[in-house]
Amino acid sequence: MTHRLTIITLLLALCVSLYFVNSGSHAAPAAQTWEYKVQVKKCNDEKTLNALGAEGWELTTYSQWPVAMSTVDTCVFKRPK
Repeated sequence: MTHRLTIITLLLALCVSLYFVNSGSHAAPAAQTWEYKVQVKKCNDEKTLNALGAEGWELTTYSQWPVAMSTVDTCVFKRPK
């Protein structure tokens, strides 16, 4: 009977210690850092977008600005550093 009680106590202690080891605080993953590229010219054509995409750039913002009876395209791209 004493051996059973000892074994049960040891198993219980092992389970409790494993619980606390596994539930400990883990370090948060490092924040992703980004590299940005601003392109001010015609940047909304398929050839340009595909070329930049092949280099890992992702289009995040596209806008057109009226300038002297025309428009200027502005594209902002990002990719992981």
